[in-house]
Amino acid sequence: MRFERHLIHRCTLINPGQVTGQDPYGRDIVEDVPIENVPCRLDQVKKRVSVDERGVDFIVEDIFFLPASQMVEPSMKVRDIKDAQGNMIASGVFGFQNINPVYGRIRLHHYEVTLQKEGDTDG
Repeated sequence: MRFERHLIHRCTLINPGQVTGQDPYGRDIVEDVPIENVPCRLDQVKKRVSVDERGVDFIVEDIFFLPASQMVEPSMKVRDIKDAQGNMIASGVFGFQNINPVYGRIRLHHYEVTLQKEGDTDG
């Protein structure tokens, strides 16, 4: 089964600090460039179990999957992860905490990214 079929969510990636043109004085115009409707998937993965005298805690982590065809940079951010019907899965702006490229036998298969919430969606 193709990996893209598992990417059941859509999001907006924000690529910060891109030169989008020049002003009348020849200076670069630098803006955040959004990439909309990117196929992705957000899952929770149980990382470990912490046991102490007060009980048991399950430590979970949000893992964000992106296809190999999508360029990923540590400075990028993701905004408003939705399902195919447009229902909000995770609102807000998330930074990339850890990027793990996953390789198949021959080439890059997909990216697994750990997200960290940085703020709410502007609105």
